[in-house]
This record gives sequence, C-alpha cells and structure tokens, in this order.
Amino acid sequence: MVIEHEAGDLTCTVEAATPLVELQQHLAASGQMLALDPPDDGSLTVGKVFDRALFGPRAHRYGRPRDLVLGVRARLPGGQVVHGGGKVVKNVAGYDLPKLFTGAHGRLGELLELTLRLHPLPAATCTLVTDPGDAAAFEPLAPACVDYAWPQDRLLVRFESVAAAELAAAAGAVAGGELVEHDDELWAAQRALQGGLELHRCDPAGAAAEAERLRGLGASRITGRWARGWLFADVPAPRREPTALERRVIERFAA
Repeated sequence: MVIEHEAGDLTCTVEAATPLVELQQHLAASGQMLALDPPDDGSLTVGKVFDRALFGPRAHRYGRPRDLVLGVRARLPGGQVVHGGGKVVKNVAGYDLPKLFTGAHGRLGELLELTLRLHPLPAATCTLVTDPGDAAAFEPLAPACVDYAWPQDRLLVRFESVAAAELAAAAGAVAGGELVEHDDELWAAQRALQGGLELHRCDPAGAAAEAERLRGLGASRITGRWARGWLFADVPAPRREPTALERRVIERFAA
C-alpha cells in the first residue's frame, strides 16, 4: 500500500510488502515512476527489491536501489522498530541507515516501510541496437540504458524523450545500427534475459574483457549495464565477504 505520495516533491512512502508492479501503476497515474526495473514476474515486492538490491537496465542512468531510497522503517532481530533517513532528497542527518539496510538480505532486520525518490515517466523512448564497441559514442546523448546481450552480441542503447531526428542521425553514424522506436517488448525481453543470472562487477573500461572471460567460463547468457561494469551471467559470481562495517553492525544487532 502507498502510504504517502508527494508528487510535487517526487517522493513517496510505501509499505515494504507492496508489489512493485502495483506501486508503478499508482505512480504512472501521476506521470511518475520508481526508476527500478529488475526482472519481475509480478511477485516482486518493494521490500524485496531493496532488501536484495535488485536493479535492471534503468540503473545506467538512475542508479541502483541505494541511490533511490531516502528513508526506512525496519524491525531489528530483537523486535525493536527503528527509523532512518527522511522524506526529502537532501537529507544528511545521522547515520545513513537506508543505504545500510539496502542489499542487506535481511541480516540487519525486516524492512517495513520505505520512502523513495521518484522520477518523471518518460513521454517517449527509442532504442538503438548496435555493436558493443560503439558504447562511448552515445554517452553525450545521455542514454537511459546501455545494455549488453549475449549470445546476440549486441548493445542496446535506450533514449528517453529524445527527438527521433537525433536518434536517426546517431543510428546512421553506426554501421549496421538499427533504430527501434516502439521498444517496450525489446526491453521486456532484455529484463527477462537477466532473470536468474549472477552479478559480476568489473571496471567499466574492462566490460568487453569481462564478457570475454565469462564466455570462456562457459556462459551461455550474458547481459547487464555495459557502461557501468555490472554484468550478469549464468556462471557463479565470486562470493562477497561482508565489509568491516557490515560485520560490526551484524554483531551488534545479533548481541
């Protein structure tokens, strides 16, 4: 359930158990969106998205869940309910509990409510399908998504509310580039491709080398945010150990 929606401030407060699709439908009525689009068969809740730090193609421009959470209300393992953050974009008071809880996989406690930063819903979108080596050429046009797809070995560059003439000129500059003006199905397939894959992080400048390494390990599916170094593949990702700060917080809450 949406508890509060301040459309003028581009923020909302929502119960963690709210389905993501239900929140997006509510926000779309006001011409707004939560700029997170992870693979979703309709079962994802807002709490699960932030607890697991799930994200999709729009992370290229808008960032990951930790970049869009402003405040949280959560229940600690001992039953205590805590609040962190606030209801405005510029909020610097106290510890940044919202970001700490984001991606914690329930180790710090159960998310109950979240206050989130919103963005305007784009009036139109277009996608250029091109060669992976051409990614840098389109950064000056501020694309919303720059995604890689294997085994197709292609790059999908999505623009929001950019004049079709500019896109056509960009497409003409790339040999073999294809402009797709009605691209919702294309991106639905791209999000579905990400489903069930492991996240591999690398230096953005080394995305091509990382994709080659993953193919060498036997990956049959690779996708992800090419220009950010966030690639997903069907080979296991190295296990990440908790940071020193995370260990201290976990030990404190477990005491």
